[in-house]
Amino acid sequence: MILAQNLQQLLSGSKRLIVFVFALFCFVGVAQQGDLSHFVVHKVKKKETLEVIAARYDITTEQIIAHNPFASKGIRKRDKLKIPRYKKVVKIASAPAFGEHVVTPKETLWRVAYMYGVSIDSLRVLNPKLGDTLSIGALLKVPLKSAEENVAQFNYYTVQPREGYYRLEQKLGLNRQQLEALNPELVGVDLQAGMVLKISKIQADTLLHENTQLISKPSFWDSTFVTPVVRIALMAPFRLPRIELDSLMQTEKTLTERNLTTVALDFYAGMLFAADSLNTAGLSVELTVFDTENQRHIVEQILNQHDFAQFDAVIGPFTPGNVSRVSQALIFFNTPVVSPLTPRNFQSYKTSFNSIPSKESLSKRIATYIDSLDATVENPCILIISDEKNRKTELSLQEQFPLAEIIRPDERFGFVAPDVVDSLLTPTRPNWVFLESEDLNLVTSMTSMLNAQQRDDRQVQLITHYRSATYDDPNVSQEHLGNVRFTYPSNFHIKQDSTRLKFDASYKTRFGKVPNRTAVKGFDVMIDVALRIAVKRSLYDGVSLGLGEQLQHRFEYTPIPNGGYENTATYIIQQQGFEMIEIKPPNIVVDSLQSR
Repeated sequence: MILAQNLQQLLSGSKRLIVFVFALFCFVGVAQQGDLSHFVVHKVKKKETLEVIAARYDITTEQIIAHNPFASKGIRKRDKLKIPRYKKVVKIASAPAFGEHVVTPKETLWRVAYMYGVSIDSLRVLNPKLGDTLSIGALLKVPLKSAEENVAQFNYYTVQPREGYYRLEQKLGLNRQQLEALNPELVGVDLQAGMVLKISKIQADTLLHENTQLISKPSFWDSTFVTPVVRIALMAPFRLPRIELDSLMQTEKTLTERNLTTVALDFYAGMLFAADSLNTAGLSVELTVFDTENQRHIVEQILNQHDFAQFDAVIGPFTPGNVSRVSQALIFFNTPVVSPLTPRNFQSYKTSFNSIPSKESLSKRIATYIDSLDATVENPCILIISDEKNRKTELSLQEQFPLAEIIRPDERFGFVAPDVVDSLLTPTRPNWVFLESEDLNLVTSMTSMLNAQQRDDRQVQLITHYRSATYDDPNVSQEHLGNVRFTYPSNFHIKQDSTRLKFDASYKTRFGKVPNRTAVKGFDVMIDVALRIAVKRSLYDGVSLGLGEQLQHRFEYTPIPNGGYENTATYIIQQQGFEMIEIKPPNIVVDSLQSR
C-alpha cells in the first residue's frame, strides 16, 4: 500500500413552421394550394398527430390522408407519410403593417420566417426579388408583430457578475450579434452585471425560473454534506518498482514518455487537487493509493491483504480485466468500483461504475440531435458515406432519410470521386454529409473535399456518429473540420471559461505544469464520486442526484441489465474554426463546478 502523502512526492422539433394567419387589424395572408409540385417523406415521431404534421407543412389533414389512405385509421411512431408540396399563391387580404429586418450573418430564410411567424412563401411574396440565399445587411420587408405576441415569445435574463458575451453564448446559446438584435441598447456598450436582457422562449427553456428572472440550477456543491468524511481508494498502474531511481537518465525518460506510469501519475495528481478543493469546501477526504503495477497477481495480493469495507468507493484499476476482477471481489463488501479510463465494455458486476460513456450512448445522443435537425429543417440534402464496418449506422440513417444519397468509397483506395459529391450538393437547401468511418484515407480525403465544396451560397455540415482518434491524425486538417462545422458526440468538452482558467493556473502553481486531459479526468471523477457520497451517504444512493458536470466531463449513471452502472451523459460538439462549441439541446440543465 502506498499512502497518498508518500506518493505525492513523486509527482511532478419538433419546432413547427408557424403559419401566420393575419388577424383583423394586422397583416392577413391566405395560402392557396396550387399545382402539386413534389412529395417529401415524413417519418412520424413520438406523440405526433396528423394535425401537428399538417400544421408543420401548411396543408390539411385531408390532403395527407389523400396520399396516405392508411392514415385515416390513425398514425403511429415511425410511420412514413408522403407529404404533398404545392406551388403556393399567397394573397394579401388587407393593408398590413410592415417593418424591416436587417439580415445578420448565418441567417437563413427559414430562420427569418420563423422569427416573424410567417411561412417562407409569405416572405417571398413580401420580397419578390428574394433569392434562395440571404446577403448580410440586406433589408427584408416583414410583418410587424403586436406587443402581446412579442411578450409571448420572450423572457428575460439578468447578467451575472463577470459574465461576458462568450459565457452568455455558452449558457444561452445566443452569440453577441443575436443578443444585440434582441437588445439594440447593447450595441457599442459593454455588458454590466445587473443588465436585464431579452431572450427567446427557446433559450429560456434551458434555464430554471426564480421569480421573474432566470438562474442556473444549483450544483452538488450547494447541497448539505451528510457524510463529513469520504474514504476513497485509488488502484492504478504506477509500476514504481520498474523505475530505476538510481539512474537519472532512465527515470527522466520514463516520466517524460507517455505510458501507463505517466498516465497514472497525471490521473493521481488530478485526484489530489480535487481532494484539496473538497477539503476547502468543508468535506474531509481520505485518499489511499495502491500500485497494481498492471499485474493481475499484484491486484490479487492487494485484494487479499486489505480490508476494502473501510472505503466508500474504489477508483480504478485502469484496464478492463482488472476492473472486472476488483468489481467481482468487492461484491462481498458492496464497495463500488469506478472505472476511470476504460473506453471498452468489460464484464460488469453490481459494484461496477463505468465513468466513460459507451459508443451506444454516444450514438443515441447524436441520433437525438439529428432528430432535432430533421424536425426543424424541411427537405435537406443528405449524403451518407460509410465503410463496411458502419453499415448498421448507414441503414439507420437511410431509414430516417429515405431520399438520402448513399455514396460508396472506392473499395481499394477508400476515396470518393470529387465530381460525385459536387454534383449532389445543392445551394438551395442545407447539405448534411454523414461520414461514418475510421479509415484515415477516407476521413482525410472527405474533409479536404468538403472544405473545397464549401461556398457562401452552399453550406455543408459534416456529421458523424463516432469521432475516432483518426480525426486527431496530423493528416486531417483541423481548419477544414472547422470550416465544415464538424459535429459529433463526445464524452468530454474542453472549455475555456473562467473556472477552467482558474483551475489551470492553480494546478500549474502546485505541480509546475498545465494539467492534461488525464489530470482533468482524475479531478472530475474524484469530485463527482466524493460529492455524491457526501450528499447521499453512498455512491449507489448518489446516483439519484442525476446529472452532474465538472470541468470537462458530465456524469449521469444509469443501471445496466447485467448489473452495475454506466455513465450516459454526453455532449454534442461542433467544431467552429478551431473552437469546440457545445450544441445544447433544449431542456437540459446541468450542475457545474463552482469557483472556489
